[in-house]
Amino acid sequence: MHKLKNKNLTQKITGFTLVELITVLLIGSLLLAWGVPNYRDFKMRKQISTAANEVVYSLTQARAEAVRYGTDVRVSPAGGDWQNGWTTTSIGVDGNADVVLAIQDPIDPNLILTQVGALIGDVVFNRIGGLTGNSAGRFEIKSSDVAGFDRAVAISLTGSSKVVKI
Repeated sequence: MHKLKNKNLTQKITGFTLVELITVLLIGSLLLAWGVPNYRDFKMRKQISTAANEVVYSLTQARAEAVRYGTDVRVSPAGGDWQNGWTTTSIGVDGNADVVLAIQDPIDPNLILTQVGALIGDVVFNRIGGLTGNSAGRFEIKSSDVAGFDRAVAISLTGSSKVVKI
């Protein structure tokens, strides 16, 4: 005769405990609370940096074309407002027509681009790469939403331009 022994059968239970679940949710919410504002700031810095680099590129290109063609090159705001973009034009001499060299699209609508200093309106480079007239100036690029990330593009009388923090 066989005797049956009463064995304790144990089952392995899988899953998460309530403590583990709460811990993971807490860590996730902390990372989210920290990451979202930092991402917004990162995105704004990137937009301002991109706009500043576009201004520097356009001014540098205009200066190089003035030297290359041996004539004045003008960078002028589209529709009278730099916010709407700008056009780079080689100014015709000896009866020749002006030649449009480049057209820049409007900047991000969350940014404000203004011209500051004595250099107001068109920026004109002469045949040796300097600014015409006796006025240097700068373009300021600011966020319409977040303060503290402002940049400026400074333009010297020699025609060189660079991004500076303001």
